[in-house]
Amino acid sequence: MIYATGISFKKDAVKTLESIVRIQLEADENETWKLSDKKIDGWYSKEDIHRWLTSSREKGFKIKVKLMPYSELEPVENNGVKYVRAVADSTEKNNLLKLKNYSEE
Repeated sequence: MIYATGISFKKDAVKTLESIVRIQLEADENETWKLSDKKIDGWYSKEDIHRWLTSSREKGFKIKVKLMPYSELEPVENNGVKYVRAVADSTEKNNLLKLKNYSEE
C-alpha cells in the first residue's frame, strides 16, 4: 500500500485541499507500484498524484492517508485546479488535512 504521510503548503497560505503544494508518500514493503523502477517514497506534487490516480485507478493504483480510518485519496478538479482529497467520512475535516504539514518558500 502507498500512504500519504505529510503535506506541504506555501508559506503563509490558507491551508485548504486546493492549496496543498506537495504530498509526502511512502510505500510499504508489499507495494508493487513503482515510478521509473523506483519505490514510491518522497514528496510529489498534488498534480502528479492527481494524474496517477486518474490514469491508473482502474488498474488498482491506490493511495491512503496514513491515519485512521485510512481513507483513500481521490482525484478532484475544481475551476481548473487539480488536486486530491481523502474520501469523505464522518469527520468534519478532510483526513488529508490532518497529516503533519510543512511550509515551502
